[in-house]
Amino acid sequence: TAKNNVSSRYFTSVCYSADGACVLAGGNSKFVCIYAVESRVLVTKFCISHNRSLDGVLDELNSKHLGDGGPIGFVQDDDSDQEGPTALRLPGAKRGDDGSRSTRVEVLTHQVSFSNTGREWAAVSAEGLHVYSLDDDSLFDPTTALTENTTPSSVLADLAAKRYGRALLSALHLNETALLQRVVEDVPYPRIAHVVRILTHERSVARLMQCLATMLQESPHVEFCLQWCMELLRQHGRMAETYPRVRRACRAMYVAVAERASLVKHCEESKFALDFIQDQANLNCSTDAIVET
Repeated sequence: TAKNNVSSRYFTSVCYSADGACVLAGGNSKFVCIYAVESRVLVTKFCISHNRSLDGVLDELNSKHLGDGGPIGFVQDDDSDQEGPTALRLPGAKRGDDGSRSTRVEVLTHQVSFSNTGREWAAVSAEGLHVYSLDDDSLFDPTTALTENTTPSSVLADLAAKRYGRALLSALHLNETALLQRVVEDVPYPRIAHVVRILTHERSVARLMQCLATMLQESPHVEFCLQWCMELLRQHGRMAETYPRVRRACRAMYVAVAERASLVKHCEESKFALDFIQDQANLNCSTDAIVET
């Protein structure tokens, strides 16, 4: 049973949260556990299945259903001379037992993973994908704007035709990170405010904020990304008061901007160095002109 078979329970998949405070672990057990790294204690555990047909779900077996070889309902008779409706008959075979055995599927977790925000995590088990979240709005929501004509090729065609708003909406619906980053980078700097204005749904705003948070960590175009962030907050910042999805994306964007704050010191030092070099160049030019006269 799951209670007394301690030796067969171990973790096969481990994932740290983004801040490194928690560890998510799952494996050959019906539980997925979350541990606190600093205190090294079990915070909570989740049972991924209550399906009694899986092996390892029940903590205690009913004694009246136990036989000499295990649970009565899951043990096959190995007698090769068995004749009857349960014997497997093959064409041309004189014996009923072909050596096949039936076993129950074990309850286990193949893979676990935290989300970037740390407020959701997912696990893949024998019964499918399990998604757990601290927020009520993290439900599957199919995008109704997707059609057969909404493809990466159509997005690139809209970019070539300078239909930036339409290209941005299509890229947001496709939800491909590389394609969305290309659309954002191809929008001209003076057109950013106009393109941001066409976003009306909170999911589109949240997806764009998450994309900008990623770009701020990787892209060298810091000022360009900051202009996108400023226009988003200026035109859609009030959505963060109503929608938790936008609030989380705004928080991720704020963290990305804060990580870039160290560039201010380097830029000021570079500015002073360039001003000094320019002053020295002007001084040398003035000295040469006096010598010539």
